[in-house]
Amino acid sequence: MIYAVVGPTGVGKTKLSIMLAKELDAVVLNCDSMQVYKELNIGTAKIKEEEKEGIPHYLFDIVSINDEFNAFEYQRLGRELLDKYSDKNIVIVGGTGLYLKALLYDYNFSDETSNKKLYNAKIICLTRDRDALYENINRRVDQMIEEGLIEEAKALYGTNKDARALNFAIGYKELFAYFDGNDTLEGAIEKIKQATRRYAKRQFTFFKHQFDDIKWYDIDKVSLKEIAQDIKKD
Repeated sequence: MIYAVVGPTGVGKTKLSIMLAKELDAVVLNCDSMQVYKELNIGTAKIKEEEKEGIPHYLFDIVSINDEFNAFEYQRLGRELLDKYSDKNIVIVGGTGLYLKALLYDYNFSDETSNKKLYNAKIICLTRDRDALYENINRRVDQMIEEGLIEEAKALYGTNKDARALNFAIGYKELFAYFDGNDTLEGAIEKIKQATRRYAKRQFTFFKHQFDDIKWYDIDKVSLKEIAQDIKKD
């Protein structure tokens, strides 16, 4: 069975994916458009190796920021894995709704590349009070700074500043403006928080309007452990 854990950034998707994968003896597939890049770690809140708890994870760290990658490539690679592990439980985790639609649905990019496959999946979307989510996002950005986001961004600024992927990666372009002398560090950090909050709002909107078969869970009312157990029973 395929399970997709989705929702806005900072809501707890990664933690739930690990809990669910352990409950279901599943493999995990990434569905975050920025976590496919090898060089983007702290700023994308990518799962750390020790956090994987020995569970196989796929579609993380598969391309360089200098490589071309898009929803079509994600669809191709993701469907290869869905077919390969069709005899196992699979947990898809991430907040890039377009990638999820491309992966699971009859989503065609052109007549030449049309792929009529459809996959049966249970889609779980995490939500919570907007103010609480935004507060958590702000805290997480501060934690990223403590963990070395500035240093990670500075290394990319020196070697890969013009990589196309960095135009879309929140946390890096804002710091580049600081490195260029066009902003203060405090201003750049506040812009990262603001951009992340806006992105979370867009994610809410996308999942609310683009998917009809979602089961919603409010993490302010039920714990991630309880959610994992409920999904296993369902």
